[in-house]
Amino acid sequence: MASEAAVQPTTKRAAHPYHMYDAIVEQPERVAQVLATQRELIESAADAAARKRLVLVGIGTSYHAAQITEHFLRHLTRGRVHALVEQAFELVHYPLALRASDAVIAVSHRGWKNYTAQALQAARAAGALTIAVTGQDCGEGMKAAHFVLPTCEQEISFAHTKSFTTALAVLAVFAIRLAERRGLQGEDAEDARAALQRVPDLMRQTLASEPIIREAAKEMSARQRLIFVGAGPNWATAREGALKVKETSYLASEGFQTEQFLHGPMAEMDPRAALVVLLTGGPGDVRSRSMLRASRELGILRVVVAAAGASEAPAEYRIEVPAAEEWLTPFVHLLVVQLLSYYVAIGRGSNPDTGREDHPQHARARIHFKL
Repeated sequence: MASEAAVQPTTKRAAHPYHMYDAIVEQPERVAQVLATQRELIESAADAAARKRLVLVGIGTSYHAAQITEHFLRHLTRGRVHALVEQAFELVHYPLALRASDAVIAVSHRGWKNYTAQALQAARAAGALTIAVTGQDCGEGMKAAHFVLPTCEQEISFAHTKSFTTALAVLAVFAIRLAERRGLQGEDAEDARAALQRVPDLMRQTLASEPIIREAAKEMSARQRLIFVGAGPNWATAREGALKVKETSYLASEGFQTEQFLHGPMAEMDPRAALVVLLTGGPGDVRSRSMLRASRELGILRVVVAAAGASEAPAEYRIEVPAAEEWLTPFVHLLVVQLLSYYVAIGRGSNPDTGREDHPQHARARIHFKL
């Protein structure tokens, strides 16, 4: 099947640095490339969508990109533009009544996933504007969109990293332009663009935290359960961190919104768990610090990812990242959770590139479904 061939590494690696690591450290340059070369095309798509209802569509990591984009739009318009976020399978089988007044923005890193392509096809048939945010050399289903916005080259590793942050770069440019065209900016459009232009350098600075990330991940890899918690734009970042752990270490992991974690999931926590908390300097931080103090009582390993200059938070490990405007913090926090998941996999003796496709039982299981 073409999809399986696209996932499997062409040259399998047996030790660090795996292909996933290469992709992680390439991200600042790939994001910079998107910002330098794609703005005109992206803004043309935003102009076409400016007066339409927005429906953001994805699966897995792409669904998380859609969630973060909804936050971009909420921030940039002070909540006056609300985009619907739909999982592609759900949209296909439990559809919205789409029409010409809608714009459907589908995110698919490889561009061949069946249900995302079907969602785009249905949207176009209904007369909606269709926009595909996808990797280079994508599948034919995504090429049928009215606008195709490229992200980066296809990834070798099963665990997607650079295709996620480059998709976010595309979508951030889109969101700024759309807010500008609607006249609903929560901040000046040029200020927002300037802040976005600084992101690649912030990502480069974040990579300098790799030694402490590696140290924290080594201790995390001995735990049986990993939890990621975040709020605002980093609720989806927390979910992405958990997904990356599942994909690379095959370990029980979950991502929660800060308050949601305290309403039930906290009850199952004990010393077998590690907790990663994403602090941005936003309104969720106060509640997160209370959570960290409570976690000490339970013997949980605590890892904090916090902006430089942020007030102290009780934890065994503090991973400091450069300060950024809160709506843009996913770019730097994602690098940290990706590296944490990568080094947890190394600590557990897993190959983070394969998604277990090289295990005979999992290879047989995949025959029964299509990605």
